[in-house]
Amino acid sequence: MEWKVKKVVQETSHSFLNFVTVTYDVTKIDGTHYDYEYFMATRHDKDHILPLTKDYSRPDGVTIPLYYVDEEGKVSILLTSQFRPAVGRRVTSIPAGLLDEGDTDILEAAKREALEEAGAVITDLEVLAPNGTTSSGLSDETNAVVLGRIVSFKEKNLEAFEDIDSRLYSLDEVKEMLKDDKYFFALNVRLMLLYLLERFK
Repeated sequence: MEWKVKKVVQETSHSFLNFVTVTYDVTKIDGTHYDYEYFMATRHDKDHILPLTKDYSRPDGVTIPLYYVDEEGKVSILLTSQFRPAVGRRVTSIPAGLLDEGDTDILEAAKREALEEAGAVITDLEVLAPNGTTSSGLSDETNAVVLGRIVSFKEKNLEAFEDIDSRLYSLDEVKEMLKDDKYFFALNVRLMLLYLLERFK
């Protein structure tokens, strides 16, 4: 089948997230055409959604798994705890944030967000994923993943309603947290932590 965007209607107008209806002209193999309406969330206005721009190079945000190596060579992982209104509870996670409009470098964005959310000064940055969808059935949002090593801590710079606590956990503590139902992880974060546990074991 061939899919072409026919019309986009922006249903809401908010600063960070909007709801749009996208109508596709779908051509089946036998040549028949059908209109197919799809409802999606986006961080863009209706003229800059991913189905129109096809710009898969620049992510909307960056997720930043962070680790710290002490004087004895022991590795710890930084985890955050943040109240997330969409799920109505605190979620155990890792630092992440949106790229600013002028950002062209995901590494610089990762450094900024790590400092703002966790007060972490980071180095040895490594791009684990340059860009990918976060929930392609719901949204056109994309994210990069950048691994960083913490070298020191400074004061955090949280926004007024960012309710984020952060601390370092040993690899053994992270293993136990992943087994404990009282900790609620996003699926991508759980997978990243499993990767880090394997990498640093």
